[in-house]
Amino acid sequence: MLITFPHMGTFNIVAKALFGGVGLQVLEPPPMTRKTLELGVKYSPETACLPFKITLGSFLQSLSLGADTIITCGGEGPCRLGYYAQVQKDILTELGYDFQLIAIEPKLREIWQVAKRLAGAGGWYKLYASLKTAGAKLTVVDELERRSWYYRPRAKEWGQVDNVRTEALAAIDAANDCSAIYEVMQRFQAKLENLPCRCDTSPLRIGLVGEIYCMLDSFSNHDIIKRLGQLGVEVYGTTLLSDYVRTHLSKKRGALKAYQKVVDLASPYLGHYIGGHGIKSIGYTVQLSQLGFDGIIQVFPFTCMPEVIAKNILSEVSSENHIPVLSLAFDEHTGTEGMVTRLEAFVDLLSYRKKKMK
Repeated sequence: MLITFPHMGTFNIVAKALFGGVGLQVLEPPPMTRKTLELGVKYSPETACLPFKITLGSFLQSLSLGADTIITCGGEGPCRLGYYAQVQKDILTELGYDFQLIAIEPKLREIWQVAKRLAGAGGWYKLYASLKTAGAKLTVVDELERRSWYYRPRAKEWGQVDNVRTEALAAIDAANDCSAIYEVMQRFQAKLENLPCRCDTSPLRIGLVGEIYCMLDSFSNHDIIKRLGQLGVEVYGTTLLSDYVRTHLSKKRGALKAYQKVVDLASPYLGHYIGGHGIKSIGYTVQLSQLGFDGIIQVFPFTCMPEVIAKNILSEVSSENHIPVLSLAFDEHTGTEGMVTRLEAFVDLLSYRKKKMK
């Protein structure tokens, strides 16, 4: 059995620790490229969203390299994510690939049962250890991301932050136990803190809301967080993978309480769940406006129903809460230059607005 999985930001580091830790052979998907997207677009339904096309292209590349088992996620609610696994399996089967696809539903019990089956008889200790290691890597990777968002606009040379981040991710990937993982975090946290800083340490703050795949995957969003950092903006991503796990899978009390607060803030504008992260896009926009953020950027795949609904509501939220909102939809036709032009114009607008308010 040679296992592969879909790319999504830094998820590959966590997935390798989880599956490799129980003794399974893992084929990490090749890095996302234009070729990956072109493959997915070629065999996908025309109106399928960007994450569907990119993950299909990634599966095609992995199967061509010898993978025989795909582990992917299921979904529930109105979002089309719930259909991805079956439709992608049918497409790949029609193309002649011989493989098995395991779709894990977004429930902790389901994840545990699949992991136990993959670990095999007598693998309890390995299973527990791999889950613990993968959880530690998930926590540390996301903490590293948050710190890089903070330091990138404040560093004298933003490229130094990216160099530290790249080195840290490689070290986390190579670490084999929890103590080594947390030691890596402490070491690279110190490196970030000691980077030379600019004189101006009060950059614009922009909240990033929207669909989780487009928020987390730098290939899909054309490195929007890094590009904003280069423009001197501190970005706050409202949903990281660890946030999703704590809220919707392990259901940690603090995470559930924070999520309910976001839902309550959204309720005057959207009073029920519409699938995906639509209601969170509304609630986080209200919350970040109350926290004094300068602007909001909504990112989502073109044709994403929950985020299209949220986009239409965000104009009213923006007006009533006095916070500018820029919505960016992504598909295979999105160009980096056009997106950067819109980001530059939005940042200029926020800078002028902030000076005027002062």
